[in-house]
Amino acid sequence: MMGKIIIDINNPKSKYFIIQNKEIINKYLSGIQDINLVNELINKVVYDELILYVEEEFMYFSLCKTSYNTLSQNTFVELQNNALLPQFLQYSENMYVNFDYENKIFVNSELGEDYLKNNIPCLVHLDKNILIFYILDENGISFIIP
Repeated sequence: MMGKIIIDINNPKSKYFIIQNKEIINKYLSGIQDINLVNELINKVVYDELILYVEEEFMYFSLCKTSYNTLSQNTFVELQNNALLPQFLQYSENMYVNFDYENKIFVNSELGEDYLKNNIPCLVHLDKNILIFYILDENGISFIIP
C-alpha cells in the first residue's frame, strides 16, 4: 500500500509555514537545491505542514529521523517493478528517499537494519513549489486525511 500527500509550499494549509520558513523556501525556489537544503525543507514541511494532512496516530516524526538522499534510477525501477510506486510515475532527479532498498527490503542505510522496525519509508518528489510525499508503509494510506 502507498499513501500520497501533495503539498504546495506557496499555498500551505498553515499560513505560519510561509512566515516561519520564508528564507529556506526562497532559497529552494531560486534554484538552490543542495542536499542539505532539500533535507531542511523536507523536515520543515513534515513538521509544519504534513501533520495537517495525516491523522493524529500517524508517526510523522519518523519521516525526519533519517536523511533524505537522491533516489537512483535503478532503485526507482526496482520500486516500480515491485508495485511500491505507481506505474504512471516518471523518474526525476528531484526524487529523494529516506531509505535504501535492497533485495525487496527497506534498509536504514545509517544503521544497516530493517527499516520498517523504527521508520516509515518515504519518497519525496520535489517539483518546483509542489512536494509530493509517497508513504511506502503498509499502513500509510489509512492515516491520510482524505
